[in-house]
Parts: sequence; structure tokens; C-alpha cells
Amino acid sequence: MSDMERSQDIPEQSVILQVAIGFLYPFMLLLGIHVIINGHYTPGGGFQGGSVLASLFIARYVVFPVDDTNPEYLHAFQRIFLAAIVVAPLLVLFTGVISRYPEYNAYYLTLMDILIGVQVGFGLGVAVLRFAFFEGVGKTWRL
Repeated sequence: MSDMERSQDIPEQSVILQVAIGFLYPFMLLLGIHVIINGHYTPGGGFQGGSVLASLFIARYVVFPVDDTNPEYLHAFQRIFLAAIVVAPLLVLFTGVISRYPEYNAYYLTLMDILIGVQVGFGLGVAVLRFAFFEGVGKTWRL
């Protein structure tokens, strides 16, 4: 399908919606990163921050519903981060780093929040993109 045919399938979105999401996009990114990084000090953490980051995929799809993101790449990254989520605690547990050096506990928790946040963000992003484009909703759904 050529770009011209693809652009004709995309319904025209509201200019107000495009401007609002365009304005909020960097703030959503910063909020997601903030929630992930400060998750071990404040309420929130990896899952909540990852959900905010996944909302970036959803907002982008709402404004510009084009299937130009390969969900297989996102799924591959999700698997890599899932493996890291499993390996990191095992390394910390079997090496005894936290018990010998308790001052590294905050770094470990931040690392785990980052791994979980990215994994959740990719996971929810993959779910939304697969639902939108592989279930046939992408060409008919409109705000």
C-alpha cells in the first residue's frame, strides 16, 4: 500500500486534540520518568511509570493512527527487559551485595524500577498497537 493510499484511509483528527496531545507529550514523558526514578522514595514506581510511558503510544496512535511501529521490535525489547528483571535480583541475591553494602539498596531499587517501567511501557504499548492494527480497529476508530 502506498503512502498516498494509506493517508486516504486515515480519518482527519481534531486540530484541538492534536495540539493538546502535542503540548502534553513531553510532560507525559517527564512524568513517566519521574515516577519511575523516584518510585522507591514516593508512591509509584516501575509499573505506574511504565503505564504513563505506555500512554505515549496511545496518545500517538490517537493523533496519528498509522501502523509504522513494528510491534515485534517492541516485543523483543520487552523480552530483554523481562530477562533483566529476572537476572538482576538473582545476581544481587547470590552475590550478597545488598547485605554487605546496604547503601546500594537505593541504586538497586532504582534499577529495578527502571527495568520494570520500561518492560511495562513496552508491554502495554505492544498490547495497544496489536489491538489497534491487528484487530481491525485502526481504520474505523475515531475521536
